[in-house]
Amino acid sequence: MRNSIGKILGTASAFEFEFAITNPKNVRRGNYIKVWNDIDGWIIAQISEILALDNPKIAEVTKKREVFVAKARVIGKREEGKLKMPSSPFVPGENVYIAEDSSIAETLGFEKEGIYLGLLGETGVRVNLNPNSLQKHVCILAKTGSGKSYTAGVIIEELLDRDIPLLIIDPHGEYISLKRPNKIKDNEFGIQPKGYAEKIVVYAPPISPFAREADKILSLESKNLSPEELIELSNLRSPSAQALLYQSVRDLENYTISDIIKELEKIKHNGKWTLIGALSKIEQSGLFKERATDMREFLHRGKASLIDFRGIDPPYQALIVSQIASKVFELRKRGEVEPGIIVVEEAHNFIPEREKTVATNILRSIASEGRKFGLGLIVISQRPAKVDKNVISQCNTQIIMRVTNPNDINAIKKSVEGITSEMVKEIKRLAPGYAVLVSPEIDVPIVVKVRTRKSAYDGGFATLNKEEKSTERREREKKGFLKRLLKF
Repeated sequence: MRNSIGKILGTASAFEFEFAITNPKNVRRGNYIKVWNDIDGWIIAQISEILALDNPKIAEVTKKREVFVAKARVIGKREEGKLKMPSSPFVPGENVYIAEDSSIAETLGFEKEGIYLGLLGETGVRVNLNPNSLQKHVCILAKTGSGKSYTAGVIIEELLDRDIPLLIIDPHGEYISLKRPNKIKDNEFGIQPKGYAEKIVVYAPPISPFAREADKILSLESKNLSPEELIELSNLRSPSAQALLYQSVRDLENYTISDIIKELEKIKHNGKWTLIGALSKIEQSGLFKERATDMREFLHRGKASLIDFRGIDPPYQALIVSQIASKVFELRKRGEVEPGIIVVEEAHNFIPEREKTVATNILRSIASEGRKFGLGLIVISQRPAKVDKNVISQCNTQIIMRVTNPNDINAIKKSVEGITSEMVKEIKRLAPGYAVLVSPEIDVPIVVKVRTRKSAYDGGFATLNKEEKSTERREREKKGFLKRLLKF
């Protein structure tokens, strides 16, 4: 057995205790430790805080002039598949040891195989999640630059490796880089580079400036757009124009935008021309066609359908998400597409907390009912306070990276079960690339060091480890050198 790192002192309960550290160089906040309990045997705990004290009595225990005391939160032990807390308090004077990786993994109940998210804190313990649990919805919340999109990419890689159908809503084209392999070689996570070009199909609307770069052009059905959808697209705020629109579609069936314009032309009202002009602009966008994209394409085993929204106005983004999500959900209910997951990046733009978009209702419905039909959600946002709380609360698995805004912190406390005041403090000081994981598979919230991506990442370098940073820096320097060389 490894040497003791300290001894329990003072008043100890079955849930927490303090111990004097005998070797401060080998002890860190967040370390997992084990202690013998006379009734329950070896128990796992975690160091929550380390303090430096000036206390002669404690110095007698450590035999050192500098006195360090650690506070520990008891996790327990696993018996018959369940986490059990000790039934009796710990004894002052009992030795404290660093826990072995195998003991930690067994106590926390990690899957031996599954979605490989990363490593547990600073240990070598792999954090694996059951793929089926992700279909009960996931939210990834973090401030800008903390690694939310990078982490989402890690999960997408794992799902693609298992051939789980995905539909990715990508407002900024961040996930297109999944097609290319990462350039990293050696890393602590044991990850090998891999690209997913054969599995990812990029769709872009014809109004996109990046449509030529897409694998396929996305188009929607031209029939029966609701007045609310047309008002959103046209940004019509005039009550009279809105009234004219409702009047013109009142008696129409299986209508197109062209049919609405014909009805408006019959109405004797000067305000109709503004409305006709707005509708003509929508019609000429090329997004709406008689032969639209077959929505059954979007959920295919072993494939990810990526909707690239770069350069698309928010109202058009919301309408496209609404149309696609509604039809995919109906197809899933009828068993016409396979079970899968919809990934929604920048979720606060589609399911905001206060105002509604045309996509809000369907995404709420999928959050509350989707799991019954095998349709999951992965909701990603940098502003938790601006995302519909009902949707966040429906997510069984929460991955929370660094958040510091008080409104966002309050939103997390209200929406995420199992978050303690200690974990809130942890969330505020997390380094880039680290996340607090709350999952029904794991009995306590944990801190995860998110693994290196197999695929490339074009969204910055804040969450990359040292090897990745070095590789990317060399590539940038190489490109810069070639540009300078070409000038001569």
